[in-house]
Amino acid sequence: MTLRLRNTFLISLAAVAVIGLLFSARLIMLHEGLSLDYIIDQLPLIIMNIFTSVACIIIFFSFRNTSSSEIFFFYIYIFSFMFDIFRYSDLLTEIFPVFTTYAMAATRLVYYGRFVGALALFSAGLFTTGLEYGRMRITLILTVILPAALVLVLPVDVTSHVAGGTWEIGKFHEITISLSILHIIAVLNFLIAAMKNESGDYSIIAISLFAAICGREMIFYFNGIFPIIGMVLMLAGTISFGLRLHRLYLWD
Repeated sequence: MTLRLRNTFLISLAAVAVIGLLFSARLIMLHEGLSLDYIIDQLPLIIMNIFTSVACIIIFFSFRNTSSSEIFFFYIYIFSFMFDIFRYSDLLTEIFPVFTTYAMAATRLVYYGRFVGALALFSAGLFTTGLEYGRMRITLILTVILPAALVLVLPVDVTSHVAGGTWEIGKFHEITISLSILHIIAVLNFLIAAMKNESGDYSIIAISLFAAICGREMIFYFNGIFPIIGMVLMLAGTISFGLRLHRLYLWD
């Protein structure tokens, strides 16, 4: 993949992220009976969507001359946060009851984003431990296509609403375990890179990545104070991760 093609792909994702943010804002405004309590409950998610749009733009301009595979897949991980806007599907279903089918599609898109994010981190870790740069194209294809195949066959029960703003899915525990395994392997790969290269930066990257993952999971699965804690962890982790990668790869 050439640098020009990669940059075109990344700036396109940044544009989609901004459009997604505008969509979520418009969707919230459509709900006439929206309460302050609901806004407070969804605040971490709203902030995460804003952060995603801003981060995509900043990362693009900071690394547009850098061909690092780790940075590329980290960017995709950040972009995958944007799929969480589909957790607002319950608002659209309440406003327009005919959109039950939309709710099913929205739930699949939410989990598509989660799988893409986990595979993106897994791929970034593989390149850190020595996977050849020439494998980036096929790795990207697998990162995008495999989750699509998985969510297309994902059973969704629109009669049962669960925490996280989505509907109940089949094989929930198996999916959660699979995502956790991908996240753990990603962190371990960066720790392996730290040992191989005797680099303190990679150790900090691994810790930052772990914090970001924990933060995102807390935002997704929990209510109350936990999403706020998760938001802090997610923001701190992703910012630290990006800054350390910048230090490692942007020599010029």
